[in-house]
Amino acid sequence: MAAYEQSIPALEGGPKVSVIIPTYNRARFIGAALESVLAQTFTDFELVLVDDGSTDETPEVVARYLDDPRVLYIKQNNRGRSQARNRALAVARGAYIAFLDSDDSYLPEKLAKQVAYLDSKSDVDMIYTSATCVDEAGKPLAVQAYNAREEGDIYNLIAFFQPLTITLPTVMVRRAVMDRVGGFDINMERFEDTDLWRRIAKSHRVGAMPEVTCLLTTHDDNSLASQNPGKILRAIDYYITKVFRDDADRGMPSLRQGASRLCEYYGRALLLAADHRGKGLSLLTRAISYAPGRSPGIALRAIRTLVGAVLRGRIGSKGLEQ
Repeated sequence: MAAYEQSIPALEGGPKVSVIIPTYNRARFIGAALESVLAQTFTDFELVLVDDGSTDETPEVVARYLDDPRVLYIKQNNRGRSQARNRALAVARGAYIAFLDSDDSYLPEKLAKQVAYLDSKSDVDMIYTSATCVDEAGKPLAVQAYNAREEGDIYNLIAFFQPLTITLPTVMVRRAVMDRVGGFDINMERFEDTDLWRRIAKSHRVGAMPEVTCLLTTHDDNSLASQNPGKILRAIDYYITKVFRDDADRGMPSLRQGASRLCEYYGRALLLAADHRGKGLSLLTRAISYAPGRSPGIALRAIRTLVGAVLRGRIGSKGLEQ
């Protein structure tokens, strides 16, 4: 069974929104993340920040913001970001829950726009928006963006991360929905947010807002090139096994198509790293095994990936730059 920690009911008289931020050794980013929340045009919120055992200057940076009564700062030993988010959910009092990673930021009207949306659409339980990827200097990365383009029953689009990716900072969800579906799976170090959207989308309507409301920072620590490929493969195994087990009622042909897309996405990425090309080929083989009818397309896209990388000079020991 997946491991969750159930949140407590929203307290009467609490804020409209609880913004949840986990952090670990993000001293150089956390200040900007906090400031982006505290500068929101919508002010009826609390900010629940869980420090998951930082050993850098994160506590000193956070201390500058603790005079604001809306900020609740919780320290704990390092237990992983899923558990940190669940800890925040356990004390959050808002009717709506929003998320932010400690290296990303909100644009000023993010909360206001999403609160207005959910207030006006009682049949929608989760809303996500578009987002722009930026470098550490805040400069937009033209080829990297996430577009909110699909809504309603989007389970088949988001259950396996591809073809539609919902990024965690763009989401606001009703607290009652979180209480029904549970929090983040603490056994997961990857795809834990996709796993949550999957569980929500199984029985709740999801709305899409095309406006960009978040800036997602790309840096060395969160690039795919910096990740352990063995951990990526284990995370893929865990997630596919979980979805096949829990969502078999959605139809195995559809689930196998989704698993194929997920394996292809990471297989093509790992192809670009000379040290990890074998694992990339293994994932592409799995992608074909899940959905043999996709074989020609998978092969063609893999070839294009390699050729394009060679032409751009992006192939080497570190792999795909993201």
